Amino acid sequence: MFDRSQLLADWRALTEIASPPLEVVEFGNRDFTSICSEQHIRVARGSRADFPSGLLFWIKAMEATDWYNLEPFFTTYAEAALCEPIESSEFTSTVNEYICSLVPSLPEFVLNLSGWHSGLRMYGEWNDVAIMAELADSYILFTWSTSA
Repeated sequence: MFDRSQLLADWRALTEIASPPLEVVEFGNRDFTSICSEQHIRVARGSRADFPSGLLFWIKAMEATDWYNLEPFFTTYAEAALCEPIESSEFTSTVNEYICSLVPSLPEFVLNLSGWHSGLRMYGEWNDVAIMAELADSYILFTWSTSA
């Protein structure tokens, strides 16, 4: 998909490109069994036909979920990305760990990983988790965060 050196070299330039279509679904604190949990899940999907690279998808998915507008925080955030390769089993177990108290169902595109090519762990902090998947026909982003 991409590595940390590619991210550091190219992410700023990719912010200048118009975004191809994205499907974005967000869940806020009212979507969890405890509305006091301050949890937030964002998922995004983009077609590989529309996104020539996983890095472009990641940048545009982050912009679509309002992370990009938090300058200067986003510069520090982007440059701290892990870009650690993960397998489909780790993607699935991470998603399952963070949706255990989510009341509505996630979109099927996050749960069905057929056509798996590769995955990346972007962040793995106690309050911020982000993982990506490259499938045969799409890219998927799953993020979980809490301000608790």
